[in-house]
Amino acid sequence: MMRRRGSSIQQHRNVLYLIIFGIYLASVTLQTTTFNEMIPHRVGVLIELATLAALLGLVVCLDTLTPGQIIGEVSLLVLVTVVTLTSGAHYLMPTIMLVIAAREVSFRQIIQVYLGVVGAILLLALVAAEVGLIKNITFATADGLRQSFGVVYTTDFAAHIFYLCAAYLYLLARRFRLVALLPVLFGLAMIYQFTKTMTDVIALLVLISLYLVYIYRRQLRWLRPMIRYSFLMLPLASGLIIGLSNIFNYQDRLLVALNNTLSTRLALGNNALLAYGVKLFGQASIPINGWGGDRVETFTNGVGDATYFFIDSSFLNMLISYGLLLTLIIIIGMTWFLYQRTRQYDYLLPVIFVAIAISSMFDQHFLEVTYNVFILMLFADLPNYQTAVGPAFDQPVVIRRGASCR
Repeated sequence: MMRRRGSSIQQHRNVLYLIIFGIYLASVTLQTTTFNEMIPHRVGVLIELATLAALLGLVVCLDTLTPGQIIGEVSLLVLVTVVTLTSGAHYLMPTIMLVIAAREVSFRQIIQVYLGVVGAILLLALVAAEVGLIKNITFATADGLRQSFGVVYTTDFAAHIFYLCAAYLYLLARRFRLVALLPVLFGLAMIYQFTKTMTDVIALLVLISLYLVYIYRRQLRWLRPMIRYSFLMLPLASGLIIGLSNIFNYQDRLLVALNNTLSTRLALGNNALLAYGVKLFGQASIPINGWGGDRVETFTNGVGDATYFFIDSSFLNMLISYGLLLTLIIIIGMTWFLYQRTRQYDYLLPVIFVAIAISSMFDQHFLEVTYNVFILMLFADLPNYQTAVGPAFDQPVVIRRGASCR
């Protein structure tokens, strides 16, 4: 009787979490669209504060934690609070609370809520922008016309599509057929044709390729090392972009050529490191001059005179803005978690994080749940996937916890 009652309480707690998550997700996703001009800023602030209070209530009142778990979670909250007060990045608090409060919540259901909420809002924004209800920020470049389809900037629209495709593929892994890739290929075509965002084009191509290797790994045995060691991509990608930015100088022809290929990101990262350095707990908000969104009209019309400065890389931004300690905890903690998944012969999340790591080398969305919902995986209840391969193969792959199924 007590066990049944406890199970019922946990189910109600998980439903409450998903409702809170859905409301917060809708709020922050709307802020990434040009609907944001219609929504008072204080509404978003109130939703953020209510989200924090509700999640804290769930954890304190309904979670049964060991002393070690309590110490770990309180320590993490204290660190994030210090970094938030130092950097002014208030979104970090609801993000870390969403991670902690996801304990024992079905990760599949979290992904389903994410797909439903973000997908619906992006579709609504696209339609509203096309009929003229909200702004469709569009501008011409040497590569052609770039559109944002109601999102605040073209690269942000591309990032939304990339992460939606990753979430869709995650859910698809239980029973995969090649025809199910059509929506992902359509998203890839939209990114390439309408936003010209090569970062997300490359990341999505990597995701599709490794995902197929994951699905057909029994038939593609010689490619298995690619997924077996995929958990290492986060430290490799973050170390590479930070290291290259640190050593960049205009006297090295190879670095200059690479910098030009990467749209001057190495030079901008080097400037940021030299100007602001790296501190243990982060630093005050760094002034930026990005030319995205509405500001693009100013600069393309030849009116603007400010120097462009923006830290695109999530890893560099974490290190400089949020400090060395939090950055190390995030990178090492997630890498260890992904390593543990591979030890259970579950390579799906590590494979997805290869593409996320590549994208995060050059965009700033790694810690934003409206994009990267996968950061909520750390405490959530993860499934053991049964992957039924396509009709051309006759060996279904079944993954069970602890089974030797490589």
